[in-house]
Parts: sequence; C-alpha cells; structure tokens
Amino acid sequence: MNMAQKDAGKRNFYALLLEGTLFITGLAFLDADTVVSVFIHTFTGSLKLSGLASTLRTASSIIAQLLLGPYIRRIKNMPAFMSTIMFLFRPLCLIMVPILALKLDPNTTVWIFLFIYTLLWASAGLVVVPWTDLLGRLIPGKKRGRLLGNQQVLGGIGSLIAGYIVKTTLDNARLSEPEKYSMLFSLAGIVLLFSSVAMLFVKDTNTNTSRPPANMLEYYRKLPGYLKINKDYSRMLAVQLIGSFSAAVIPFIVLFGKGTFGLSPAQVSTMIYIQIIGSLIGGFFWGSVSQHMGNRYVILVSMIISCIIPSLGLISLGIHRTVSPLVVLVPMCLLAGINKGSWMGYTNYTIDVVDEENRPAYFVLTSLITFPTTFLAYLVGVMADAFGFVPLFIIHLSTAIIATGLALTLKSPNDSDNTIQSSSLS
Repeated sequence: MNMAQKDAGKRNFYALLLEGTLFITGLAFLDADTVVSVFIHTFTGSLKLSGLASTLRTASSIIAQLLLGPYIRRIKNMPAFMSTIMFLFRPLCLIMVPILALKLDPNTTVWIFLFIYTLLWASAGLVVVPWTDLLGRLIPGKKRGRLLGNQQVLGGIGSLIAGYIVKTTLDNARLSEPEKYSMLFSLAGIVLLFSSVAMLFVKDTNTNTSRPPANMLEYYRKLPGYLKINKDYSRMLAVQLIGSFSAAVIPFIVLFGKGTFGLSPAQVSTMIYIQIIGSLIGGFFWGSVSQHMGNRYVILVSMIISCIIPSLGLISLGIHRTVSPLVVLVPMCLLAGINKGSWMGYTNYTIDVVDEENRPAYFVLTSLITFPTTFLAYLVGVMADAFGFVPLFIIHLSTAIIATGLALTLKSPNDSDNTIQSSSLS
C-alpha cells in the first residue's frame, strides 16, 4: 500500500468515525426508547402511539433499503449520494420548533412529528446499505470493530452530554412541555446536520459502475437463494429474527417504570439518562468483544443480556412493596442501553462471512426478512395497554432464551483467513 492509499484510508476512517459519532449524538435527542416515547406519552397518553413510533422508525428504514437494493451497484459516487440524502433529511426535525410554537392540538402535533420522524429514518435506510458497503471495502477487517466501537464510545460520550441536556431540560419546571421539546428537537437537527458535513470527506476508491440495468423483480426473486448457499449467514439471521421479539419490549422500560410504579418526572429523566450511560458503556464493551473475541460473541452476549432484562422486570413486580423499584429499574435501563450497541455484531458478522461482491444483497435480504418484526413494537404497545407488562416480559424472556440457544451454534470466522464461504448465486 503506497502513501497516498494510506492517507486516503486514514481520512476515510476518521470521516466515517466522525459521521457516525455525530449521528449517534444527534439521535440521543430523538431516542425512540426514551425521549420520543416520553414525548408522545406526555402529549397523548397513548402507549400505542409510542409503539407506533418505534414501528415507523424501523419500517421506514427497511422499506427504503428494499427500494434502493436493486440499484445500489449503479450509484456512481456513494459518498456523494449519501451526503445529498443526509443534507436533505437529517435537519427535518427543526420543523418541529415552529410546529410546537403554534400550540396545535396535541394529537395533531404528535402525528406531524411521526411523519417527520418517518422521513428521517427512511433517509437513514437509504444510507445504511451504501454506508455498510463502504465500511466493508474501505476499512480493513481488524479495524472495522475498532471503528464501530469507537463510534459507540465517542457517540456515547456525546449522548451522555446530550442526555444531561435532556434531563436538565425535562426537569426544568419553568419551561412548558412544547418549549422543552422544541429545545431538544432543534439540538437534534443541528447535530445531525453536522454529521452530514462529515460525510463530505469520505472518498470511495471504487467507482466502477459498468452494470446492466437493474430488474427489480429479478433481483428480489434471487434473494432467497442466498440463504441456501451461506449457512453461517442463515444461522445468524435466525438469531437476529428471533432476538427482535425480545428487543421490541425495550422502548417501554421507562414507560413501564412510570406507569407501574408512579415514578416522578425527575426519576423518569434519570432513567433516560441511565440508558444513555449504558450506551456509552456498550460502546467500550462491544468494541472490545468484537476486536478480541469476535462478532459471534457480540451476538451471544447480547442475547444473554436480553434474557436478564425481562427477568429483572418480573422481579421488580414482586419486590417493589418492600424495596424501591429503582433497585431493579436502574440495572434494567443500564443493560438496555448497553445492548443498543450490539447491532455491530450482526453487521460485522455479515461482513465477515459473505463476499464483497454480494454484500449489499445480503444486507437487503436481512432487511426483507426482518421487515415483519418492525410491527412488533406497535403490537407490544397494544398488548401493554390491554394486558399489562407481565405477559410481555414472559414473551421477551422466552424468545431471548431461544435466540441464545441458536447463538451458541454460530461459528467464529477467522479474520486472518481470506477464504470466505461461497455466497454468490452465479
């Protein structure tokens, strides 16, 4: 590798690191599991709409990925494409500032927010597959875990600062609810705009686009075939699919504490902050596990944590009459925050076990197969309204145990081995 290539590699590493760090920090002001769910519940009192926010977040992102998938290899300049999408959509939450100032009907305000929130995450879906493809091509295997881990750490520090601002803002009795969330949404828009600027410094080393025109029907017809030819990927996808059932309860942990134990606004904001601290810890933890033990163990340990969280929820219902529920709610929030960063295990494991040429197709296939699970958060909200949290924690625990068992069957790819399991249909 010559000096120019080394300089380009270093620039790309730090540009991607900065973009991801600022994106994570900006999203801390819009966290679906904490800020957004509390915002919606404060304005409407609806658990269903809180669940719908999580559903729209995931569904819009996946639909965008599916629409882009057949054409991903025809994009001439991926960094330029991603920068354009980012500049158009990431500052959209700034629109909520005048909307909140108008003091519209609370339900109208929330539905406008959900529309903007959906567009924001749809734009993230348009970016995620090109971003992951660039990560696999531009960053060597040993450095990918470090890059994503450092993103989580630095983003976690940024989120910690953001979380302090969130807590201070929500605890401020002199501010009205619209004023509180206007401040949070405007800060989110500004930080997300800066994350778009960072992408301008990424340079792609491969701009070859000599591809035949994409046929969408043919493209999706071939996708299921990838499951048969790459067993490592198929096993990982099974874990991810079943594990998503347990993850659907996470957005409701703070609301569980608020509704079940009557937590004060200060205690609610503290729980939000603890989840953010957990995200910071998770950045160190998952980056270290990925680099030193491998991505199989990131997935396995995250599933074990998914077993612990609902167990604590059930325990809290049994002991809250004798001890403060915060004794259990605090570790629940902390572990939930830690587990947020475990997505890097699935991303890196996929990169490890599939070939570069077909990597985007595998990520699109993941989105296609996991798409039905995007509605789980909404269904969880409906069930929580109708039956309470005990059945949800039992379902959460059951699926997490099954996913943990499947995770034990995953193989650890050797990053130093250049031989990748055949994953091409051709």
